[in-house]
Amino acid sequence: MFASHYKLDNLTAIIDDNGLQIDGKVEDVMAVGPLADKWRAFGWNVLEIDGHNFGEIITALKTKESGKPTAIIAKTIKGKGVSFMENNPDWHGTAPNQEEYEKAIKELV
Repeated sequence: MFASHYKLDNLTAIIDDNGLQIDGKVEDVMAVGPLADKWRAFGWNVLEIDGHNFGEIITALKTKESGKPTAIIAKTIKGKGVSFMENNPDWHGTAPNQEEYEKAIKELV
């Protein structure tokens, strides 16, 4: 509300919308949607992008609306590219052991 009221068009918030939280799916634990509508209701310019697409990220960061702060909602997949981590909330605060690390690196390269 503050940012919109004072027309802070030099402010950008990036929301990582991966649909998970430490206890499971956001929709099952504590639904927060519709995110874009909520940010717009507070006077923000809202952009929804593929958070894994560098082109979309760069374009969004350059997109401004005069007199409005910008919220970029980046749709992402938690653990993207690592088979045993993708969309798995168990990896929210867990570090891989050496074997898992080596498997992950092989999948990402």
